[in-house]
Amino acid sequence: MPDQDASLVRFFLTLPEPFPVPDGHVFHGVPGKHDETTPPQSVVHLRFLQSQETSRRYGSFSATARATGRFKTIPETREEKKLGELKGQYTTVVATTIDVSRPQEGEWESPQDVPAEHDPLNRCLLLISEIIRTYRVAFGVSCIVPTYELLDISVPFQRASEIVVSEDGSEGFSFDDADWGEVGILTLDHFNLPDIPQSGQVSIHHDRMGYFGDLLNMKSPLFFWLERFIEARRAFSVEGQYGAAVTLSNTASEVLLDALLASLYWEAGKSPDDVSGIFTEGRLAKRVKTNFSELLGGKWVLDGSGPVADWFQRCYKVRHRVVHGGYSPSRLEAKAALDSVLALSNFCWDRLATSRKRFPRTALMALSEDGLTRRGKWCSFMQKFSAEVAPNEDSWIRQSHEWREAVYAHLMASEQ
Repeated sequence: MPDQDASLVRFFLTLPEPFPVPDGHVFHGVPGKHDETTPPQSVVHLRFLQSQETSRRYGSFSATARATGRFKTIPETREEKKLGELKGQYTTVVATTIDVSRPQEGEWESPQDVPAEHDPLNRCLLLISEIIRTYRVAFGVSCIVPTYELLDISVPFQRASEIVVSEDGSEGFSFDDADWGEVGILTLDHFNLPDIPQSGQVSIHHDRMGYFGDLLNMKSPLFFWLERFIEARRAFSVEGQYGAAVTLSNTASEVLLDALLASLYWEAGKSPDDVSGIFTEGRLAKRVKTNFSELLGGKWVLDGSGPVADWFQRCYKVRHRVVHGGYSPSRLEAKAALDSVLALSNFCWDRLATSRKRFPRTALMALSEDGLTRRGKWCSFMQKFSAEVAPNEDSWIRQSHEWREAVYAHLMASEQ
């Protein structure tokens, strides 16, 4: 029997996409891994309710119409009549479960991290996600799996102090006949508001935009590693896709490491044919522990402690489990992967700044004056090199890109 201090709680969760089951459809079960020892309070009762309301796209259509109207191309009355017909389907799940225990305050970094057996919202959401994951694989539908981060920031809920279980025809049972209290609002621990910019207003002509625009046009890996890392952060914090966050984090780290190593060999004057074997697919770990230390110095080991070892254990190995074993990492594991890649990048840039006199071109491309200054490495040597040597040489980004392309061409030829 449930604990005598237990209460019922039900959440009203509108899914990010409609789920095509009949209106009023009921499902109940226990989410996650369970067996005969699973306590009865782990059960979740779901009722799927369908509704037709103003479409989510209404706002964007309205904004478009208003923008068009600013140029006096359509009358305002026509705009209102047209927009009033926009409808959308929504699925709201009334998710009910028994709330028994709560973890100690401060034990978990974020509400998303609390295990389903302790947190009623996470328990309900886990069962919903399992149902939709099953549906999309069974029918091949590329729908969104709802996650904590994709829910509306405010979730209505109710509590009932007494647990009342009633028969509900072929559906088995329900908790609907309990004496439910007033509706409260649970504010979730995220700020994913799609209609609000994530940063302050910027100028498209800002120097930083121009610099990274040039990197993109030149297909510089310095652009692409950051792009993959930002995608990993979005998968983690906006979409709640923790497996994708791990794989994208690791992709970002591989782009960073190979780009840095290639640039160092290019600046050292190595022939692409002579070093192409180092960049053979599947040998990243070997490159890390073998080639970087001789070029940049520092601790490049894959076991023990330090930024490189942390990255290998928390990102590289976890990514291997995700990609090759279908493993679903937790939020904490995904955050550890992200953090380890950020720490690894800082370690790379610190080592490069320390070796700036050996690799001044790579240091200026990757760190610029600003990055070297922040690390206390903008010395007279770099000032003179930047002022007197750099302006008289062809584009380093273009040269290093062509050198790297020659490496890959040699690798492709050797595999044929």
